[in-house]
Amino acid sequence: MVSAPEEAERPQDHDAERASAGRRRLGRVAVVLAVLAFGGVGVALTWPETDAPIVSDKANPPNPVDPNAAAAPCEPGDLDVGLAADRLTVTPGVPVGFTVSLRNEGPVQCLVEAPAHGLAVTVYQGEVGEPTAERVWSSADCADQEEERLLLLGPDDVDTTDVSWSDSRSVPGCEAGQPRLTAGEYTAQVTLADIEGVSSDVVRMTYTVPEPSGSPSPSGSPSGDSSASPSADASDDAEASAEPDGTDGTDGTDAANEPSGDSDKKP
Repeated sequence: MVSAPEEAERPQDHDAERASAGRRRLGRVAVVLAVLAFGGVGVALTWPETDAPIVSDKANPPNPVDPNAAAAPCEPGDLDVGLAADRLTVTPGVPVGFTVSLRNEGPVQCLVEAPAHGLAVTVYQGEVGEPTAERVWSSADCADQEEERLLLLGPDDVDTTDVSWSDSRSVPGCEAGQPRLTAGEYTAQVTLADIEGVSSDVVRMTYTVPEPSGSPSPSGSPSGDSSASPSADASDDAEASAEPDGTDGTDGTDAANEPSGDSDKKP
């Protein structure tokens, strides 16, 4: 049997235990919150920063290029002209072969006029572009001036033609009788007449003229004793023709004129 004072103490102990349990729960919650807060700070410190967004100045992107669109005339910046020679040392009588290439480096197909008189190789004595350079030959001089040659070049398309130079001079109109070339340094370049500013790199060549071979001697005798002269041979022949026909050393003419013994006898 419990006394009245003990019964009064029990509710107080129960309230104390509940308070203690509550404090313990609050402590655990505080620890968890502290751990979460510290972890959040650590994540914030170690998380990589995002890159700043790229701001474009263009309001609208460019329209895509249609390589099959209707062809327009080629622009100077779209064309690349090349020139190559099969020899860089030129001698008389040996033609030089040039290879001319025309490439479309633009993004779309284009049209270009490239006849022989328009896409021409020109040779100069001296350096191309120098005031002292002399124009000596061009593939346009003797080409058909009425020729038409329209090319449709797609992106990266290349047109190739061959041109031959026979180491001679030429003038516009292809007039004959031009003077011969002289030895020295020559340069060649391709230009496109219809589009200004389109030209190839310069090809440099050396023109050499062989030394003349030795001529035969004035006497005309290829070999033998050069001391023998034509006059000596002629005198020997004259002496031989003047010798008498007789073998006894007497003059045959005097012997014929000598009277015989019977000439004094009368018949």
